[in-house]
Amino acid sequence: MKRLSGVLAGLAASALLAGASQAADPPPPSVGWWSGYLANAQLVRLPDGRQMHLYCEGAGGPVVVLDAGLGDGAWSWNSVQDQIATRTRVCSYDRAGYGRSSPGPAPRDSRAIVGDLAATLKAAGLRGPYILVGHSLASFDVRLFAFTYPKDVAGVVLVDPSADWQMKRMSEAAPKLAAQTEAAYGGMRPCAESPRPPERAKLCVLGAPGPSPEAQAFLVEARGPAYYRAMLGEMEVFAKDDNDQLVAAREARGPRPLGAKPLVILTAGKSASPGLTPEELEAVHKVWVTMHDEMAGLSSRGVNRIVEGSGHYIHQERPQVVVDAVFEVLDAARR
Repeated sequence: MKRLSGVLAGLAASALLAGASQAADPPPPSVGWWSGYLANAQLVRLPDGRQMHLYCEGAGGPVVVLDAGLGDGAWSWNSVQDQIATRTRVCSYDRAGYGRSSPGPAPRDSRAIVGDLAATLKAAGLRGPYILVGHSLASFDVRLFAFTYPKDVAGVVLVDPSADWQMKRMSEAAPKLAAQTEAAYGGMRPCAESPRPPERAKLCVLGAPGPSPEAQAFLVEARGPAYYRAMLGEMEVFAKDDNDQLVAAREARGPRPLGAKPLVILTAGKSASPGLTPEELEAVHKVWVTMHDEMAGLSSRGVNRIVEGSGHYIHQERPQVVVDAVFEVLDAARR
């Protein structure tokens, strides 16, 4: 799934900062996670009848909630969830239309996703306050949840997060980005058609093989038209609606909307994007780091850390760094 995920993250402009580097600490085997996910994940019924696919491990609190980036489901966290579960309850889930979760009504903006997540946690009997962990585009969902339900959030970890108005700010540093993003975005549309054009059918399920035949079968099944419709629906509202909602919610809570809640931001130390010159790439990465520094100001206890040697998928390339950040926030929340 990683190859496909990198492409999809590129639609949100985040993968334009995703390094092709070798992971400094290889992720642990994920076969065990996949076995648990496929056997023990539950379908949680929401009040409107839809079902959300939720996988929880461990015991204790605060409960850690993992939200994956654009195009990724719970499987994106297979290198870190088991480790987090050694110290507390931790849950990953598939957003509406991903994995085995029911599709959701349009628009698939952050407000709708946050509503789904809140309803899922309530229906599953998982009480807050939570530690929210979001990768890439899920930063919008995590931050909006924290601004909307502040009493239900004990701390936040953001893994190379998407930022407010990032496309505009990054395109100012490298004007080619907008065209590259639109080209990648348009290339995914045939995969959302049902039936798919024959010449596109195989391309829509390309990706790294799963660690077991069962995992591979799930990933192929998970890349059906509904998955692409959900992903494209999220992308359609990202550039404006999500930003409008998030900025309004943030401003309504004042200059420190997260107060003194522990907040750790992890920023990729390496960047890569086909078609950009080294100078453009450096300029874009500088903007990326600046946006994350600004995001750290959401809390008086916010910090942004550069993860050297890692690209966009820090939780897969440097999983221990993410686990350590979650434990740091967990310890702070328990004090």
